[in-house]
Amino acid sequence: MLSARLLQPPGRQLLSRAPILPPKPLSIPRTRAFHATAPRKDGALDTLLYLPHEMISLMHNYVPWYAALPLTAFLVRGLLVTTAGSYARALTARYIGTHPVRQALAYQKRNELMLRGGYTNPKEAREEIAKAVKAETTALDRRWNCTLRASAAWTLAQIPIFFTMAEVIRQMTGTRDGLLGIIMGTLGLKDKSEVVHGVDLVGNPWFQPSLADEGMLWFPNLLTPDPTLPFAVSALMFANVYFTKNGAPTNPDSMPTFSRVLRLSLMGASLAIGPLCQDLPAALMLYWAGSTSSVMLWNLWLDRKYPSPQGFTACQRPLQVLPASKPDARRPGLGLPMAKAKTVLPQMQGKRRPRRSAAHA
Repeated sequence: MLSARLLQPPGRQLLSRAPILPPKPLSIPRTRAFHATAPRKDGALDTLLYLPHEMISLMHNYVPWYAALPLTAFLVRGLLVTTAGSYARALTARYIGTHPVRQALAYQKRNELMLRGGYTNPKEAREEIAKAVKAETTALDRRWNCTLRASAAWTLAQIPIFFTMAEVIRQMTGTRDGLLGIIMGTLGLKDKSEVVHGVDLVGNPWFQPSLADEGMLWFPNLLTPDPTLPFAVSALMFANVYFTKNGAPTNPDSMPTFSRVLRLSLMGASLAIGPLCQDLPAALMLYWAGSTSSVMLWNLWLDRKYPSPQGFTACQRPLQVLPASKPDARRPGLGLPMAKAKTVLPQMQGKRRPRRSAAHA
């Protein structure tokens, strides 16, 4: 029979089997998890998109998605047009109205410098004349406050606003790539993903599953791409570029070269939207169609409220009638002004006695 002491393990074996715990860190961890939800990837972007997302969600509280998206586009466009757009269109109309004066000043300054002469070569003459004409027209634009910088800034400011709204709808539909990413994938400039919708469902608090059953007509599901909507958007954009004047001449041949090239480029880009945007979700294309339609409607309102004068028109300001100046010329012999002589001489001739003839005498 074995002794009980042999069955007990020695003390060194107990020490070797005890786990060696690492020392506790002295520094406090900086990241703390308060909820099981995954944190946002880009807090700055989410902060920027918060207000547009809340606006679209507020519209959806009263109407379904197929009406909320175009109505949001109409309201966003109206907010922009009634503030910055009206100011830019007023400046454009004033610039077009003062264009005949601008041309007259340019011709007058050019003829004045050509008659004065004193240039060594034709190149120097062209440079000096162009500099003087530019200074004269710039002074005119400064007096009337009708530069085109506000119009150009208004046009460029609409691009980031549209991409902001498109990014909000992309997150609501759970699409992996944005608008530019999908277009680059279609062109082959980027690896095209096999699944483009419904891939960011995990950890996406802005995903709206109700988009799947609140469509209309032939596109009941707004989460999936629709092959017809991109061509409808393409037709709307082409019509917008073709029919909208924005203060420009009606005849395209009378436009400047830069304006004509820009117009043709925009028309070509609008025709390319149909085949390039086949992978975009129907919700984004529906918002795009509503935005383009809103642009056309609000442009009609701007054309009516701020019309651009075409050609020479009558002045709408009240004319100031100046008092007639008194003539200084005097009639010799009488010492009377001409205006008074016309009234005094007939009276004097009427009072004059007729002369007696010699036979009567």
